[in-house]
Amino acid sequence: MDKDFASLAAGFCRRVICAAYPPRCVLCGSPGFDDMDICIRCYLDLPWITSACTQCALPLAAPRDDQLKCGQCQQAPPVFDHSISLFRYQGDAVRLIHQLKFHAKLANSRLLGKLLATAIMQRDCGLPDCIVPVPLSKKRLRQRGFNQSAELARAVSQNCPIPLNLHAIARARDTRAQTGLHRQQRLQNIRGAFVQVGAMDAGHVAILDDVVTTGSTVNELARVLKQAGVERVDVWSIARAG
Repeated sequence: MDKDFASLAAGFCRRVICAAYPPRCVLCGSPGFDDMDICIRCYLDLPWITSACTQCALPLAAPRDDQLKCGQCQQAPPVFDHSISLFRYQGDAVRLIHQLKFHAKLANSRLLGKLLATAIMQRDCGLPDCIVPVPLSKKRLRQRGFNQSAELARAVSQNCPIPLNLHAIARARDTRAQTGLHRQQRLQNIRGAFVQVGAMDAGHVAILDDVVTTGSTVNELARVLKQAGVERVDVWSIARAG
């Protein structure tokens, strides 16, 4: 009864808030839809990925077999096992991520997290035991004031029955920004950047990041998780470059 009452109370509060502050599109300011801060036109115009490699989420040119892997993953498979990404890293997807990451528009994390959670729940790929957002260094966290991947992970967790693990993995050192580095430089830059600092009692973990470019960061984090005993590592992201 207590849980039922809490659920009813939460639903009532959401309805009151929506009535007093109806959702508005964070991109154009028009009325939102489905209790989200995005209008239907902007929602449909987002650069959705319709076909991708199942292991690294690299966008593919045309719809293929659902189990298809890209050439890179066939030749040199990454450490992680499966990926889901919502958008190509272009257009309004870049705008939404940059507004969150560099201008602290946290409403974007709630919107993007809900969109990602919906995509995850619609796919029959098995839910993980926990979500691990890519950690920031202490220096970067002080500069930015928040970890955008953690904010996205919280929003996903609120919309999926999956707990967060924010304390098992930490940045071992402050790395250069990956932006502007080519693939080999990214691999060298990120090597040894993460360390296990807490308990990791999970067999299946999802790493969450805002953008996956070459996959070097999430691959290094997956390597640390598997060294900690995790059997399967998925990668969830808002956008995928490539």
